Amino acid sequence: LTGRLAYLTGRYDLAALTYQRLIDASSAKRPNLMDQVNLAMAYYQTNDFDKIKQIPFPPGIKLPNFELVKAFDQRPYQIGWSNDEHVARVPFVVSDPLPLLTVEFNGRPVTVIFDTGADIFILDPEIATELGIKSVATAVGAFGGGKRAEFGFAKIESVKVGDLTFKQVPIMTLPTKRFSPAFGEHTTGGVSGTAALRQCLATVDYEHSQMIFRERSQAGGDQLRRDLENRETVEMPFALHATHMMMARGSLNDRDGLTFFVDSGLATEAAFSAPRQTLDYAGIRIPETKVLDGPGGGGGAWASGSFEIERLTLGDLVQTDLKGEYGSRPPASYWEHGFIQDGLISHRFLRQYASWTLDFDRMRYVFAR
Repeated sequence: LTGRLAYLTGRYDLAALTYQRLIDASSAKRPNLMDQVNLAMAYYQTNDFDKIKQIPFPPGIKLPNFELVKAFDQRPYQIGWSNDEHVARVPFVVSDPLPLLTVEFNGRPVTVIFDTGADIFILDPEIATELGIKSVATAVGAFGGGKRAEFGFAKIESVKVGDLTFKQVPIMTLPTKRFSPAFGEHTTGGVSGTAALRQCLATVDYEHSQMIFRERSQAGGDQLRRDLENRETVEMPFALHATHMMMARGSLNDRDGLTFFVDSGLATEAAFSAPRQTLDYAGIRIPETKVLDGPGGGGGAWASGSFEIERLTLGDLVQTDLKGEYGSRPPASYWEHGFIQDGLISHRFLRQYASWTLDFDRMRYVFAR
């Protein structure tokens, strides 16, 4: 429990120390496999891939994320800046239904969806093949509506985001071009997820339709404070579960103390999505559902319905008279990870603010009005 709480709150050194002590203290012939996995996850978040390689997993155990680690002979996410300011400002191609950015993968410009519901960069398999990128592992993951799909893991030499370049970058491969009809003339060749954000001090600047990547340092923090000094700001803590799932506290109607997955990638008019258990708890009638036109999420389309929300909060942020979505969060999501996930806060809620900064050093969000 000590190790898990340290991990959730971003204290990865303490998490690693705790799990290593558990492994060292094991009286069994082999240490507990989950202690080894949790130790590897702590190193994964600090980009210490070489330390993951040294963990003696039992023979026959092949975990996709850690199989990917074996493909790296250098430290991942090596950062280079093209300016002395160490700030990259990347304009949105469009802002809705989700923000699109232009990102260069090995020098090739690709239009990608910004989505904190994703972990590492995702590239469409057709583009990956054209760039000569081959998967080193595969996995099956759960997506919206509980749908499941297979995706690949691979390594790419460089990913350039404005004046910021990452070298030695882990990526996933998953069909994303099928989302293009929702974005008019733009071909969606990939996704930019949470992993890129945690390498920097990142701001989603909705007011000026851009992403801002600052250096994750004292200097970057000072730059942010200068930029926000004339703004009204609201801060709140968040926790990070698994590889990328950010959780924060909020409320739905008159139900307080709820835990929400902050996933910016729900491309609907709904600001919030919840499973059956949460709607029952809040006294909201389960709506009728139908499968909507379009590709749906990473695993395909699901049956969806809508409901009215009187009041929704995230930390001290309050919004009223919103639309909610039912269907993308299946009942299994409620207890899926050992704690209650009451619902999902998404793009339509987040974009009502001037900007949203994700500070992974302090594990806090900073919203500016």
